[in-house]
Amino acid sequence: MDDTRQPNLVVILAAMVWIAMMASWPADAASPWDTVPALDTVRSRLNLTPEQDSKIVPLFERRLSELQQTRVKLEQAPSRQEKRSVLRDAKRQGDTFNTDVEKLLNTQQKSEWRDIRKETREKFKERAEEKRESQ
Repeated sequence: MDDTRQPNLVVILAAMVWIAMMASWPADAASPWDTVPALDTVRSRLNLTPEQDSKIVPLFERRLSELQQTRVKLEQAPSRQEKRSVLRDAKRQGDTFNTDVEKLLNTQQKSEWRDIRKETREKFKERAEEKRESQ
């Protein structure tokens, strides 16, 4: 396999897993909002300045709205191809969210932000797996 394509494959596979989890989301499972770190956690761990905080809040609000719209679109998508398209769009939106947040942070905050995101993804995966095992 061409090594330049491997990271893209990993991203695509991760997105497909995320989409599959979203598409089969039980009503009582962890919510899609669990994929976004809590704003209070971000504020405290990143020690945001008031200016940073005022710029990050709208980004989080937009991201939560996007996740809600993605869930609805996935539920309504009639074909696998359309679901994949919704997931690709969701991935792009997530990348944009991350880039927009990182633009507001200093080097130390970016490192902590990446740690927060990693922890959030791990918690989400654990909750989804626990939910699947309990069914």
